[in-house]
Amino acid sequence: MSDPPAIDAAPWTQTEEWTETAFQNRFVTVEATNAVYEDPEFLDAVEELVPTGIDQTPRAMFTTGLAFDPPPPGDKTPERLLPIAAKYASREFERSLAEDGLRNVRQADSQDLRLRGRRTASAFQYDADYPLDGAAVGRPDATPTLAVRVWAAIWPTADSFEMAGGIYPLEDLEAAVERVDGTTDVTIEARPGGDRRVVLDRIRDAAR
Repeated sequence: MSDPPAIDAAPWTQTEEWTETAFQNRFVTVEATNAVYEDPEFLDAVEELVPTGIDQTPRAMFTTGLAFDPPPPGDKTPERLLPIAAKYASREFERSLAEDGLRNVRQADSQDLRLRGRRTASAFQYDADYPLDGAAVGRPDATPTLAVRVWAAIWPTADSFEMAGGIYPLEDLEAAVERVDGTTDVTIEARPGGDRRVVLDRIRDAAR
């Protein structure tokens, strides 16, 4: 098992950790240990809107440690394998977002992300719709959704790979609730520029 990298910056607090088989064939098994980080104040404010089956709020961070069994051959270092790992990770991460309950998931961009120490990660951007609890906005028969953006990045370590990323809203909660003629006292204000900087900075912190 490979521990997920930590996010130590305030206000992020780890709320979950679990291990799962991310990939398996007759040649290799990849185990992923995942951690979710939340802002406790934001979590308390919006928890009633998060439907059953969704593991994080629409403004959260995650990290993942990957372990290979058997490890890559000696001449196939993780750094050399990053392009292959990134291609697989981007496809599997998009699939996992849909399995985790997000809707209309689509990859919007990919890029190299400069890390500290002259290192580089492969980063992916996804847009999706985050489902909200209809009953919490007075419309139990409706399926309100909030437009969100998700970033994920993967980088090599000495003997494997690690990942980190985050999710944040692209629109105010008020707009999502109004689309279904609902009401709520909860406020979520979109600040995509600021949230993007926070997510990418926390990815760099996790990759230190």
